[in-house]
Formats: sequence, structure tokens, C-alpha cells
Amino acid sequence: MYNLQRWILCFLFPLADLAAILVGNPSQPAMQNTGVIRARPSGWSFRLAYLGDYVYRQRFNDEFRMAGCVETPSYIQLWTQAGMLTLNFRERVDLYGILGGSRLQIDKDVFTSQQLSWGMGGKLIIIHEGLLRVGVDIKYFQTDQKPLYFLCDHMAYNLVSNFHFDYHEIQAAMGISYRTKYLSPYVNATYLIAKLEPQPLIARVRVPQIDFDVDVVSKSVIGTRRWGIALGATLVASRKASLAIEWRAFNQNSVDVTGEIRF
Repeated sequence: MYNLQRWILCFLFPLADLAAILVGNPSQPAMQNTGVIRARPSGWSFRLAYLGDYVYRQRFNDEFRMAGCVETPSYIQLWTQAGMLTLNFRERVDLYGILGGSRLQIDKDVFTSQQLSWGMGGKLIIIHEGLLRVGVDIKYFQTDQKPLYFLCDHMAYNLVSNFHFDYHEIQAAMGISYRTKYLSPYVNATYLIAKLEPQPLIARVRVPQIDFDVDVVSKSVIGTRRWGIALGATLVASRKASLAIEWRAFNQNSVDVTGEIRF
């Protein structure tokens, strides 16, 4: 039984560098200057977007070494579907909120169902010279993920206590974009601070095939790979709507598709 407890402790809780949400085009505040309802340009406007974000490979390590645990890299997958509402000022500043759902998979051993995720942030164009724009973005993102079960030696260990992972991150980015009439490619440098905390510190699991529970002590973890890059392109339709695809690397490997419309 001690070996089971040690395995769960070593395997389940070295979760770091979890998934960041999309970065986006640094010139997005000025991308659409007319709306489907308010056609004339104005000092402020609203935009509504749908985003689908898929992190297909993300390495993580534990925050502190634990006696008896051999530190080996593991990888996650994170799916996020969300809506984003943006308030724009003078086609230069964006303030936005994100609300949706995320689900998590760790290797082939830990699975969650889709659960609430949310975030908020802002984007600012700092340089506008001809067709070139430079902008900065900063955001906060959070989701609580409760595992359905854990797998070990092809057996499912059901979670029987009130336990979840509290994941939160702060992501900053600075990028440059080139604007043509219909297309705007861009590149961002990103910096990510991510942390995952178990709530509470002790999880109770049911041992398969016997009526016996095991208490497992857990720990918090923090991301180690902080610098990354985001490459993308935005397609603009009639200056009212846009469709963007983004690929991120180094601090995570992921793709994102976003569709947006201005009111």
C-alpha cells in the first residue's frame, strides 16, 4: 500500500507549465473599425468572439523534489472552448473577458471532464507606423479541474474525496504585425507564469477490487518554461469580422482558432 501511495504522490502532482490561453494579434484593437449594428466608426465598440484552443503537448515538472520520487517529464493535453467579450477604445485599447470550459488529460493516466474556465485581460497598440503595428497583451486565466479517475497499471483509482486542481496563470506578450487589406500575419514573444495547486492537500482514492481508501498527500507546482513564441495570421472580412489561427511553441505546443465579430 505504501508503494501505491508513493506512486500517486510522485506521478499525479508534478504538474507545471499548464496551458496558456491564446495570445492573439497585437493589432487586434484596430483590426475592425465598423460593426454589424453600429456601422460608423466611433470612440468605443464591442466585439464578441469564439475561441477553440488545443494544447497538444506541454511538458511539466514538479516545483520541489520529493524524497523517493524519480523526476521524469510528463505531458498534458488541454482543450478549451470559450467566448470572449471585448470592449474597445479608439481602436487602440482592448479590455476583454473570457468565459468557457476546459478539460485536461495528463499522459494517458489522468482525465477530467469539461469544467468552467475564465479569464480577463487587456491589449494595447503602442506603435503604429504605416502597415506595421506593435502591441502588448497581458491576461489572467484560471480553471478548476476535478479528475474523474486516475489510472495505474491499467486500473482506475476513483476519487472519493472533494478534491480538485486549482490552475491559474498570468501571461504577458509583446508582438508585431503587418496589415494588408484582408490578411495580417503576426509574431509574439510570450512570458508565462503558471501554477497548479491541489485543493485540499490530501486526496482520497479507492483501491480497485477491494473496499479500501487511501489518503494521498499532494503539493503545489509551478511552471519552469516561461518564454515562448506565438505565430499567427488574421483574415479580415469587410472590416466587421475576422478569423484567426495561431500556433504557440517553446513554453507549450498548441493551436488556436478564433472567430470574432464587431457590433
